[in-house]
Parts: sequence; C-alpha cells; structure tokens
Amino acid sequence: MSRDSQQSHVLCLTGGRSLNKRMSLFIEGTLRTGAGVTVVALPRGPWSFARFENDQGQADTTLCRCRFGSGERAALTAIFCFHWIMLPLAVLIGRLRSVPVIYDEHDHYEVNTQEGKRTSIRAWLSQKSVRWIHRCCLPFVSLVTCIHMYEALLSRHLQQWQPNVLELHNYPVGAWRSLSPPDDPNSPLCFIYMGGIYEEKGVRNAVEAFGKLPDALRRRCQLHLFGHGDEGLIRELKQRPEVSVHDSVTPEELRQFAAEHRCCGLVLYSEHPRYRLIGTNSRKLYEYLAMGLPVIVTRVGEIPTFIEKHDLGMVIDCRINVDELQEAMCRIAQSFETWRALSENASVLMSDPRMSWESEWNKVLRSGLLDTDRRAA
Repeated sequence: MSRDSQQSHVLCLTGGRSLNKRMSLFIEGTLRTGAGVTVVALPRGPWSFARFENDQGQADTTLCRCRFGSGERAALTAIFCFHWIMLPLAVLIGRLRSVPVIYDEHDHYEVNTQEGKRTSIRAWLSQKSVRWIHRCCLPFVSLVTCIHMYEALLSRHLQQWQPNVLELHNYPVGAWRSLSPPDDPNSPLCFIYMGGIYEEKGVRNAVEAFGKLPDALRRRCQLHLFGHGDEGLIRELKQRPEVSVHDSVTPEELRQFAAEHRCCGLVLYSEHPRYRLIGTNSRKLYEYLAMGLPVIVTRVGEIPTFIEKHDLGMVIDCRINVDELQEAMCRIAQSFETWRALSENASVLMSDPRMSWESEWNKVLRSGLLDTDRRAA
C-alpha cells in the first residue's frame, strides 16, 4: 500500500475563501494531528490565509478548493462545516462516506441575518433559511461547536436541534503569552486597536478621544490602528497626524510590536444589539490580556464583569462618549504604577493554561471524532 493511501484528511466546508481566525485555528489543530486538510469554499472573495498563526507553506488552491498536506488518495476521516449554507452538503457527504460531521458556529447566524442593510423581507427570509437548515441538518451532525456568548445564549439556541453542543471560548494560542511588555516608565504609552476598522467598533471615537488628550500627555502617547475594514473611514483616518493606521499585520508582527512598546488595548464595541451578546467571543480582548496589556473596554455583554472582577483596565459606557474615553486614557497614561499593576493582573490571569486555545482545542480532540491515526489504520 502506498504512503498516500495510508494518509487521512479532513474536509472543511465554508461559505467564502477568506479563512477567519477561528477556521484557521481549527485547520492548524487538525494538521497537528498528522491529517491533511482540504477546504472547499464558495467562490466568494480571494483565498486568504492571513489569520493563520503559523506559516503552512504553499497551499494547493483552485477556484473553490484548497489543500494542505494531504495526498490525492488520502482517506476522508471527518468533516468540519463552518457555515450554515454548506451544512446540507456536509451532512450529505458525511452520510455517504460514513464519517463524523462537526459543525462550528462562530457567529450567531440567526442574529447576524437581521443586521446590515437588508430589507425587512430579505432579513426575514435569511433568518428563516438559517433556522430551517439548522432544524433539518443539526440532528444528523456528530458534534456542534460554538462560541460562548452572553449567558450561553448561542449554545442553548443550538441545543434545540442537537444536544451535543460544545462551547469553545475564543482564547488565544500560547504564543500570545510568550512576551513581556517593556517595563520602562519613560517609554511612551501606545494605545492600540486591532481588528475591523469600523464606526460601530469605536475606532473614530478612539481617534477623537486621543486628540483631546492634554498636549503634554499626548506627546508621551501614541495611537496605532491595525486592521482593515471601511475603506472610506481608513482613508479619512490616515489624514489625521495624531494616529498611525497600519495595514493588517500577522499575529507574530503584532506580538513583536507589543514586545517593543508599552501598550494599552482598546475594545470599544458600540451599543449595537449584537454586541450586547458578547461573552468570550471577543478574541482580541484575550490577545491583549495575554500580552500583558491593560485594556479600555465598553460595557457590553460579559466583558465589564470580567474586567472589573480581575482588575484589568477601565470600563466605559457602550455609547462611547468621547470625553469619558479620553478620561479613561488619561487615567492609564498619567500613572505608570497604574499601568503596571493592570498589566501584571492581566499576565497572571492569562498564565492559567485553561485560558488558552490549546485547552479549548483539546476538548475537540477528547471527543474522539478526530482520531485520525486510528481511522487511517
């Protein structure tokens, strides 16, 4: 028997060719088991692997398929589905090939379909489509994994159709804990934001608040935005001399920045109804904390209770009043002792191995559904 015929691979089905952080971590975890991965996506957007933590080398891509590490004759051992629209296909292939299907809902799709600029009729049709596919398909999957939202809202919602639901918290991989921030009171304080640059994520408010800092204090601080999003907003902000707007950077490059600069992280979700449901699904919050950064956050979902319980930073109202945000920036920037105490609290909290993606991924491995060595044998 050839070597390829003894290999195994996992099929991943998703709705677009840009792989987000959650999908990337699932794929990387699967590759570490020794299995190959084949991604099949709808032809929406370009292929993007920028959210991978590690370089996976040259991927074999076609219009709708991408392959990592599996030979042509590798045996299919499991299916991951990352989008509701692909769930009927995942279930069909799983039944035909007698392999387990794992469905990951990294967004509350029924809530998501009600957002944006859809007409009321289109939003209603989208919501009904999601619910109908969940109702018909989830009873036939082996395991549902989902993010943790406020009061386990999403988990309880999905259990209507599949009792085997596993919440996976969006904690960062261990590499985010591998650095110590500079401990120099004379170094400038960098307020940093990473993620989608949109109005509803408080980016403009952060720039306005930073611009209102007292001149003497602002000269000792910097504001850095990392990410992409609203191109009009990005062009506008790049004209502001008080802010540095970076393109998206790799996780390693961002960690390197935090290792060389004394930073404070910004998590400024607006009062949008969707953000009121946030639990542990704000990955950037935990990445900031893992790097030992104090944070300024808005009062949405479970975030304020978590921040206040562990004394990790400042909490402001989710309406993001610019004066209130400016005051929070001042409190951290004016006192190095305050910044250092909050930084130490963050580092101690995130040193717990349970606050890592590796711990969350082990929950999937313990299900036995990815026992690729046994299945291949």
